Amino acid sequence: MKYIIIVPDGASDHPIDILKGKTPLEVAETPFIDSLAKKGVLGRVKTVPRGFTPSSDVANLSLLGYDPGLYYTGRGPLEAANLGIDLKEEDLAFRCNLITESEGKLLDYSSGHITNKEAKILMEYINKELGKDNIQFVFGTSYRNLMIIKGGRKLGLEKLKYFAPHDIMGQSISRYLPRGKNSQVITDLINKSKEILYRHEINKVRVDLGESPANMIWLWGCGLKPSMPSFKEKFGLTGAVISAVDLIKGIGKIIGLKIIEVEGANGYYDTNYKGKAQGALEALKSCDFVFVHIEATDEAGHNQDLRMKIACLERIDKMIVGTIINGLKDEDYKILITPDHPTPIAKRTHTDEPVPFLIAGSGIECGGFSSYSEIEAQNSSLYFDKGEDLLHYFFGK
Repeated sequence: MKYIIIVPDGASDHPIDILKGKTPLEVAETPFIDSLAKKGVLGRVKTVPRGFTPSSDVANLSLLGYDPGLYYTGRGPLEAANLGIDLKEEDLAFRCNLITESEGKLLDYSSGHITNKEAKILMEYINKELGKDNIQFVFGTSYRNLMIIKGGRKLGLEKLKYFAPHDIMGQSISRYLPRGKNSQVITDLINKSKEILYRHEINKVRVDLGESPANMIWLWGCGLKPSMPSFKEKFGLTGAVISAVDLIKGIGKIIGLKIIEVEGANGYYDTNYKGKAQGALEALKSCDFVFVHIEATDEAGHNQDLRMKIACLERIDKMIVGTIINGLKDEDYKILITPDHPTPIAKRTHTDEPVPFLIAGSGIECGGFSSYSEIEAQNSSLYFDKGEDLLHYFFGK
């Protein structure tokens, strides 16, 4: 038996007036996914435990079968794992976004999805100007980067309250700076980065071209190195991860899953959808399980881009789901399709309500569903209040 999980990040949504009260999942043309729904079962799962911020790190840990209450220590160290950074027990890892600031407000959490080439130059410049023996800035991908503070735990910085930049777009930066004991260490770095980045030639060119400049850093997602049992230990299966983002790949590395790199997978609307599907099929030749994560739908939600959210769902259906099920037609397999969390267009950020899931394949009896959507899933009695329980159900373990 082969197992596939497909995660269209943030795909779940709320009813939208312009769609006559329907959601993007309801209006998108997804014949492959809907055909699976007709043959399988739908349900709902709460991926974000009570008391946790509805974030991708927490939600994807749940989907991979790990209780965030036991294993979550912060986003930064998960991303650091994918970059091969060996954190010591007292070290802290932070997510470091390149953002666009204007008149004291955070305008763009991604600096217009700045290119890797530009971001790498800027991160190296920041490290030269702000880095110290115990502070290192590390390039990741595009706007998604890291800062490491060696021995930072002794300052208690992991106890401060941090805010994700995609949650505060258009808001006053001063309101959301971390506060508490020793918070000045972080706020000074954020404020100094503005002085440094405003004058960089790359940003002058971006402004001239009408593009969002990467004129400030935003530090958040602080955490310590986590300790988790391997996926093989928990489920007795070998597996692989396919994603464009360091967070998901970092979780995969920590729990011993193989990381499949796909050329052209960039975490945005124009990611290499078909390449991810082909990578999944290739991985299943040697692995029992593959986890395919697609960031594009989440980005569309954060950008309030309804047209692209629908378009990305349709691309996922045709180029990922269609390619995979056609490639496995002679195999025994089970497939699970589920968002990690909702990213409603109207709210422009993550929410914590349950998400709809679909399970189909060998041994799954038809549940009488006509399509895959939030409404159809609500008609099902199948519900998991703990996200980690869904994978046990899926694997039958």
